[in-house]
Amino acid sequence: LVLLGLSSVAWGADKNDYYPLTTGSQWIYQITDYENKNDSFDQTATIDPAETYDKAPCSILTQKDKRGIVRAFVLKNSQGIFWKKIGASKSFTPEASSVFTPEIPIMMFPLTKGSAWDWEGKLKIAWINKNIKMHCEIVSANEELIVPAGAFKCVKIYIHQIRDNEPSDEYGWYAPGVGQIKYQTKKTLKVLKSYNVK
Repeated sequence: LVLLGLSSVAWGADKNDYYPLTTGSQWIYQITDYENKNDSFDQTATIDPAETYDKAPCSILTQKDKRGIVRAFVLKNSQGIFWKKIGASKSFTPEASSVFTPEIPIMMFPLTKGSAWDWEGKLKIAWINKNIKMHCEIVSANEELIVPAGAFKCVKIYIHQIRDNEPSDEYGWYAPGVGQIKYQTKKTLKVLKSYNVK
């Protein structure tokens, strides 16, 4: 893990939390699948009770939609937000998991324009086994965005990934006190419809 131009900072008040992890919080998203005739469906994301993994207490972010269930073991500290492990399952199939070494940095502090970080590792889960290189950069710290859930001022993160030599460019928008507002890739679009942050 290589961090570029980042220093450790204390986490701010809840209203400034761009990635809330309070148990019981819930978000409803609309997913549009560009690869499948612009198919549209809802996804529910919830924060479930914490679990300990590798001696570290992790919040559990569970995302459910018609494609299946993904559970992310999320660690938050003064440096940022990290995914330590994910588990994925489809209907009537047991959960398969992938451990990330080092942990994937989803968001690094401070959330200022120009801050950047890199990660290199492997995603190995069920039928997926890919080497991944990732470069992330905060391209805006105060972008206005309107989605079905309302209007927000967001931090916008650019993510460039290379999965087994296949590049992709992705963007994530996050609002204080709410969390992820929008996520866009070449294949899918995810926008917030409603939320209840505890």
